[in-house]
This record gives sequence, structure tokens and C-alpha cells, in this order.
Amino acid sequence: MRIFNISRFKMLKNQRLKNYVLYAFGEIILVVLGILIALKVNNNNLQNQKQQQVLSSANRVLELMQKDDSDINGVLNHWANVEKTIDTVLVITKANEPIINCESCLDLLLSIKLPELDDEIVQLISNEDLSNSELDNILKAIAKDYKSILITANFYKESSTEVLKDHLNHLKENYSWFAQYLYNGICDEACQEYHNNSSDYRNKVAYLNFILYDSYQYDLLLFKDRLKKHILKLKSELSI
Repeated sequence: MRIFNISRFKMLKNQRLKNYVLYAFGEIILVVLGILIALKVNNNNLQNQKQQQVLSSANRVLELMQKDDSDINGVLNHWANVEKTIDTVLVITKANEPIINCESCLDLLLSIKLPELDDEIVQLISNEDLSNSELDNILKAIAKDYKSILITANFYKESSTEVLKDHLNHLKENYSWFAQYLYNGICDEACQEYHNNSSDYRNKVAYLNFILYDSYQYDLLLFKDRLKKHILKLKSELSI
């Protein structure tokens, strides 16, 4: 009888140990599952936050592209009027004839209007950790085109600015009427003679046209076409 009780005690003890092990193992499984679930939830939250950030950046990119598109249109329209003036100087007026009825000719070599493109779009997209989603690929393509046009824009800005500086220095050093013309906008007879009959003036107009308008306008029109497509794609992806 005593042996039976000891055996029963051992059996109960083993059973309790098994139950404890099973319970402990179950607790470990629950803890692991809890950690995995927490990691999954945290990962989903991070992904959602990332997606929301990308969407926010994409909407800002769209806003900036629309602004740039409007600015480019304004510049191209201005250039269309400039081209009429250039045609008056270089095409309509023969080399041995004076340029007449061309008030805008006086300002042709004093200022230029260029599109105001900055690198905010490139910076916005570069700051995002993009994947291979449709939206992310659209943003990558936008950044690529903007990097290219910014290099182009900087080149033409430096080139045309240098041309204008050279022209102003030339007038400053060689023509007495320059001070009154620049400061008060007064163009006396000698000033009119320079702008109406001087081959020097016409050569400088031809050079500026070659450096800026002929070349940059073509590049800008190509970019404008790509910009329109980017805007349409981004609007579609954002369901705007």
C-alpha cells in the first residue's frame, strides 16, 4: 500500500512537472506571438507613415510642377515677343537699312527673362525612400527629368548673363550716352544711332539669340512636353 502511494506521488509529481513545462512553453509561445504581432503592427504603421509621407511629397511635387508649367508658359510667351523684336533687327531690316519703329529694340540687350526652376522637387523626391510602386516610379522619372533641365537651365543662365554683362561693359566703356540711358532711360540721338544703324548692336543681338533663344527654347519645349505628361500621370495616380 505504501509503495502504491509513493508511485502515485511520483506520477502526480511528473504530471505536475509536465503541466508546468507545457504552461511555460505556452507562455513563451504567447510572448513570441505577441512580439511578432507587435512587430507586424509597428511595421504596418511605419509603412503607412512612409506611404503618407510619399503621398504628401507627391502632392507638393504636383503643386510645384504646375507652378513651373505656368512659369514656363509665361517665359515662352515673353520669348515669342522677343523673337519678333529679334526678327525686326536681323530679318525684316536689311543690313544697310536703319531699324525703325522698334522701341523694344532698346531693351533687348539689357535684360532677359528666364524660367525660375529650383531644385525643391529633386530634394523632395531624393529625401524619400522609394520602392518600385507605380507612384514611386513616376516620382523617380520626374526627378530624373528635373535634374537634367536644372543642369541645362544653369548653363543657359550663366551663358546669357555673361553675354549681357559683356554688352553692358562694352557700352559703359565706349559710349557717353550709356549713363543717361541706363539711369534715366533717355536714349539721345547718338544712342538711337547705335541701336538703329550699328552693326555692333546687330551682331550682339544675333549672338544673344544664338546663345539663348535658339537653343534654350528647344530644350525648354521638350521639357515642357515631358512636364505635362508627368503632371497627368501624377494626377491620375493621386486620383485628382
